[in-house]
Amino acid sequence: LPYLELLDIIHFVQEREEEIKRNGGSDSDTPLPRIPDVIQIYADPLKPADELQKICERHGIEFVSYSTLGTQHRMRGNGNPVLGNKHIQNIAKRHNRSTAEVVLSWAMHHKNMSVIPRSSQEKHIKELANLLNHDPFLDRNDLELIDSLSMN
Repeated sequence: LPYLELLDIIHFVQEREEEIKRNGGSDSDTPLPRIPDVIQIYADPLKPADELQKICERHGIEFVSYSTLGTQHRMRGNGNPVLGNKHIQNIAKRHNRSTAEVVLSWAMHHKNMSVIPRSSQEKHIKELANLLNHDPFLDRNDLELIDSLSMN
């Protein structure tokens, strides 16, 4: 859903619920539209969808990111500016981690995104399992630098 459409649904449902409470019930057989439980959208350090994340957080909607590693850019024939970003690569080297681990840690631990990484490579699957089972490793400076990459 586009941001404005999601906001329209949320506002309509909230206004209608308040009206029903004020009137002591509904005189309409028309059910309210349902506010989604989950929004799935691509989000990465370059395009983090911050505004949509805030909307989701305010309304208890789970924000699920796909293509968090920047694969949507590669699919457009532009290479991968996320994993190829020199700042992300430097952070990865400093922590002795892969660039994918840096980006996924940023998304899960700092941005509180649910992520859907896909891999058939055992090494990458183990890296993800390691991220899920250990404390975040990025420091405040790392997070601020990654946040500054946003093109939004």
